[in-house]
Amino acid sequence: MSTTFYGQRRARRFTGQVVLVTGGSRGIGAAIVRAFHEEGARVAFTYRTSVEQADELAHELPDAVPLQLDVRRSGDVRNAVNGVFQRFGRLDVLVNNAGWLQQKDFFEIDGGGFAQAIDVNLKCPFIATQEAGRIFRDQGSGGCIVNIASIGGQIGGPRAPHYSAAKAALIAFTRSAARLLARDGVRVNAIAPGFVRTEMIASVLARDGEERIADEIPLGRIGEPADVAGAALFLASSDAAFMTGQVLDVNGGQLMRT
Repeated sequence: MSTTFYGQRRARRFTGQVVLVTGGSRGIGAAIVRAFHEEGARVAFTYRTSVEQADELAHELPDAVPLQLDVRRSGDVRNAVNGVFQRFGRLDVLVNNAGWLQQKDFFEIDGGGFAQAIDVNLKCPFIATQEAGRIFRDQGSGGCIVNIASIGGQIGGPRAPHYSAAKAALIAFTRSAARLLARDGVRVNAIAPGFVRTEMIASVLARDGEERIADEIPLGRIGEPADVAGAALFLASSDAAFMTGQVLDVNGGQLMRT
């Protein structure tokens, strides 16, 4: 099978590869699942509460494997990564996409909210990377990890400081993991999206106004999940074979305005 690229036909880049996407039932995660599936990969994705959306995606992509779990629980995350390996006999790409955003006044953020921001946005990728790293090492064929960070982890987010702190830590962890796993041929990179049209930021767009937000972005629009999915495909592909420890900004130029 092949797809069209600039009017030419080319082979699917991930045929025969196995990809796991955390938080893959909706938004950016679902776009990443679809993108890898279209490129020939066998894809598994996790979800927690979005049962209907996970069922719809699994119906749309009948050979995709949905895994319901709570990414806040380390044991669930470890079991998911190893379960995918046991099911398919290999693992090639891990996309740590699961995220949790809470917009709240700084002085009203409690310990529970802070802990959840860390558990979902940082601890889950850490645990998943540990497990995938072991699998990649034992396979002896390398592998690729893509972490979905955020522009908030680069510039700070006054309405979600605990989220921004977790994403900043995820960027630092990306670089640390890249150094640690390079000896095994494993590449670890991150994507830092800006405003992307998802359920997670729907309330922000409604509150602040989509046009006003778009005016602050040099390219003049809100991002789409497919914009991030394309970046994930690139980082996981052989086109990025000499890239590791990098943060790819997908924000329409917003970072330049800060």
